[in-house]
Amino acid sequence: MFNSSEQNISQLVIYKKSLDIFKLSRSVASYVTDDKDMILMYRSGNKSDNYADNLVMNAYRLVPKIVEVETQNSKSLKLKLAKSLRFFIERIYQDCMKLESTKIQGKDFVQLLINELKHLRKIHKIYVNSLL
Repeated sequence: MFNSSEQNISQLVIYKKSLDIFKLSRSVASYVTDDKDMILMYRSGNKSDNYADNLVMNAYRLVPKIVEVETQNSKSLKLKLAKSLRFFIERIYQDCMKLESTKIQGKDFVQLLINELKHLRKIHKIYVNSLL
């Protein structure tokens, strides 16, 4: 059962969008690597597989970081951690750009993820401002 803080976190727009980004990242990686699992992507010598692996791993790291922010009691630490989320969003964006620069099928799919990341950037800005 969820406690009240877990319910509040799961209702946050930034949390929901981050989950969507992770799911979409996984789908993009699966598509461009012909359904390779994470270990095969990591071990592959193919640049697009490595970029796809980085994409999924960075998207995976974003969600727990949001939970970390929300569970902080100190307002100043909470704000500092919230601002640091931008770093993770940018890493995912850079992974998309690297993946798009390789010869892959599904560049439209990658572009969809980039558009969602742009939306997440706006949500992040609103989120940080709400903590001020």
